[in-house]
Amino acid sequence: MDLYLDMYWAQAGGCPPVPRPFPLRAMARIATPLTNLWKSRRNLARWVVRPKPAHAIFLGDGVSLDFVEGEWQDRFGEPLIAALESRGLGTFLMQSGELTRLPWRRPTFAANMIGVWGALTAAAATVSAELPDHDRVLQLLAIHEVPAPSLSRRKLERRARVVFTTASAFERILRIVKPTLAFVVTYYAGLGAAFLVACRRQGILSIDLQHCPQDGAHKAYGWSVLPDNGYATLPAIFWNWTELDAAYIRTWAHELKLPWHRSVYGGHTQLAPFMDDSDPKTKAWDAKIKSVGNGRRFEREILVALQPIGGRRVQWEALGKQIEAAPLEWRWWIRRHPAADPGQDEEYRYLLSLRMPNVVVEEATSMPLPALLRHMSLLVSLASGASAEAAAFGVPALFLSDEARGPFAVLIDRGLATVVDVQTLNTEIACIPRMPVRPQPVPRPNLDEILLDLEQTAREYSLLCRDGGKATMQTQQRPMRH
Repeated sequence: MDLYLDMYWAQAGGCPPVPRPFPLRAMARIATPLTNLWKSRRNLARWVVRPKPAHAIFLGDGVSLDFVEGEWQDRFGEPLIAALESRGLGTFLMQSGELTRLPWRRPTFAANMIGVWGALTAAAATVSAELPDHDRVLQLLAIHEVPAPSLSRRKLERRARVVFTTASAFERILRIVKPTLAFVVTYYAGLGAAFLVACRRQGILSIDLQHCPQDGAHKAYGWSVLPDNGYATLPAIFWNWTELDAAYIRTWAHELKLPWHRSVYGGHTQLAPFMDDSDPKTKAWDAKIKSVGNGRRFEREILVALQPIGGRRVQWEALGKQIEAAPLEWRWWIRRHPAADPGQDEEYRYLLSLRMPNVVVEEATSMPLPALLRHMSLLVSLASGASAEAAAFGVPALFLSDEARGPFAVLIDRGLATVVDVQTLNTEIACIPRMPVRPQPVPRPNLDEILLDLEQTAREYSLLCRDGGKATMQTQQRPMRH
């Protein structure tokens, strides 16, 4: 991930934010408990101070959240939490981040405390770094003019120490919670690596919940070479939206003699109820969306998915000009990216500042994405993963960046997405049917059955971690049912 960010900053023509001086960073970290308390002062009923035993533990990324009826809930974990609770099984929810999205819907432990402990104790940790072929890797990157400051030995050793100490802090949590299952969103970012290492050390089955399209193109979900015991920083199970995604992971995970890494087709946990027109909550969202703008009807409903990508201000402003020139019978829903901060909003301030009767900003951001997609004519973005979710509703996607051809080649080949020039956007939109035809519903995996299967796998995985595979070869032979 760090190498990807190096390449991103080089391409965007900028540089990463300059960290504050160490004394200020240390003081801010030490003050985190008080900062958390202050931010949570109006949400203390949901602010969890101590871990408790639970059947499943969840680590959210602090970004994949939906604002539902005045409260924030985990977009991908919530359906599973509800399914487990319907069986009388307890859960323990943690969220990463700086508590910028409050109030929470469920009692939640602020995981930034664990990150603080890991960062503060890393300097005192002793971790022997073995970096085979490190010099050769740097030479190869230099030959191809790929900037890689994050791969210097000093930075890699620092990263290893932080992961090591943060994993130890997570272990203390796990020993109290004693979960059978451990779910994580965005395993490769933030606290994810340390959480997975802690789960491996404790013999707890870790499951990464897919949060964006993969289609065999996502850098974090394809590995050409693995050590015999896999990587402790990879999840034991990859929960995939589609059988194709699950099958792709099996192509490399099954190269291992023992099942350290596997995939399961669990489906998009958030999407299922929104595919059901009779679902009560879906009907409630339909009513809310139809009431926006005093219930006025428009010829086309166009969702614009913003992305906090630097160096694209000219494109965003050109999109704003297209919106201003478009027919007033077209309504534009301009949706901020959930991970965007106020500084990143400056890139597309022109769009967010549009004040027109056919432009919606606040509701476009606060409502769940699937609830909006049910009513959209099309989706416009630079290269947003929301295009895959749009495809489930038959909503075509128009990409404004050629970079979309790589990660979304499958969607483009299937005719579900197209790359267009922003200057001709309105012309392209006029050629698209006003309302898409929703595809026939695809049978969804049964959550309860999958969870039961995972619980069986968790018992086998615990033995695998305990003896390194000497007495658990049967785990290799038993395929998961989904």
